[in-house]
Amino acid sequence: MQMTSAEVFDHAAACDYIANAAKYGSRPGLSRIRKLCALLGDPQDDLRFIHIAGTNGKGSVAAMIASVLSHAGVRAGMYYSPALTCIRDHFAIDGKLIFEEDYAEAVSVVAEANEKMIRESGESATQFELETALAFVYFRKNHCDAVVLECGMGGGEDATNIVRNKICCVITSVSYDHMQYLGNTLSEIASAKAGIITPHCPVIAFDSSEESTDVIRKKCRETGSSLYLVKKEDVLKNHVRTALAGDYQADNAAVAVKTIGVIRDNDLIPDHAINDDAIVKGLAKVRWPFRFEKICNDPPVYVDGAHNPDAAARLLKTIQDELCGCPVILVIGVFADKEYEKVVKTMSECAHAIITLQTPDNPRALDAAKLAKCAEKYCGNVKVSKGIDDACTLAFGEARVLKNGVIVACGSLSYLNDFTLCVRKYSDAES
Repeated sequence: MQMTSAEVFDHAAACDYIANAAKYGSRPGLSRIRKLCALLGDPQDDLRFIHIAGTNGKGSVAAMIASVLSHAGVRAGMYYSPALTCIRDHFAIDGKLIFEEDYAEAVSVVAEANEKMIRESGESATQFELETALAFVYFRKNHCDAVVLECGMGGGEDATNIVRNKICCVITSVSYDHMQYLGNTLSEIASAKAGIITPHCPVIAFDSSEESTDVIRKKCRETGSSLYLVKKEDVLKNHVRTALAGDYQADNAAVAVKTIGVIRDNDLIPDHAINDDAIVKGLAKVRWPFRFEKICNDPPVYVDGAHNPDAAARLLKTIQDELCGCPVILVIGVFADKEYEKVVKTMSECAHAIITLQTPDNPRALDAAKLAKCAEKYCGNVKVSKGIDDACTLAFGEARVLKNGVIVACGSLSYLNDFTLCVRKYSDAES
């Protein structure tokens, strides 16, 4: 879609403009976002950020921190990816998603700048770059005191790393994912994540491995930045309850609590007292979809966006701890560029049956039949679905003939919202 100067989109046109940019794919680097933001008057320079990188846990940690800040009276913006329920839901202030009219207005502003950039350089921003610039425009207009900013992928070359005014940097667990962009070793991946660290900026990092932590330590020494490590023993000491289910959320809560502590102890958000009550309430009331989220009671259905080996291992432990040996019907859809065989192998340890699907409307989606052939190596009861509706029907059918059968849908986040809607429709039809 091309746009004329000063054109104002309605909501549908705004969604189309952003979605159309998906054709440009993922292209790490800061040159385009710098040009785009310069044309917008560099809105990011009027904001302050808590910048979060890592392989797993970024979204959960971001949601926890943002919730605590909001409960402390901080006007907290939050930008995250991927979108979970609709194209607008990357953007929230104090837990409330951007309104349709505000989204259309912000897209109009960003699109005008992007079209000018295309005319001048012949190059368009990617979808993620457009959305990142949109976040800066929206949060500046709404005078956010702090913005919790999640990296899309990596760190140093991620579009979000254009920001300069960082309250602190946070690095969650580091493991294998996006190796085609970030490198094939934990050191290389950690180096990409540590690229968000700027001089003399406090860094809170989860001590996920000696290899990754050594890289983060070195970067902190080079930049004169204070490092606050969250170790496993800190997780055990953390008794603050969070509303998010899943054993792995204890790690994320420990990182969030440490981050809030560093902000509070160093008065990094002046004029806002973050007391213990705000921490307790913020963690108790946080919501973050599709992280071992229960979406149906009869039969029990859970959804979790575990899409890489580390996340799968964490989900497996949660299932083993929480579901008490109930037979699990596993629904899985993944992208072809992920280490899907490792994910399937891990998750098959708890699976009575596996139902594969191809995630819809995505060129990266792995064919359901190909995924099924992989699953058959590890599970004797594998079915290929024709899509989300069929996967839901097959899963409910399996669960109904089992005593205490539980459905767990995992893999790519891209299909979990549609799967959730299908489950609720199917459940309502049965009741």
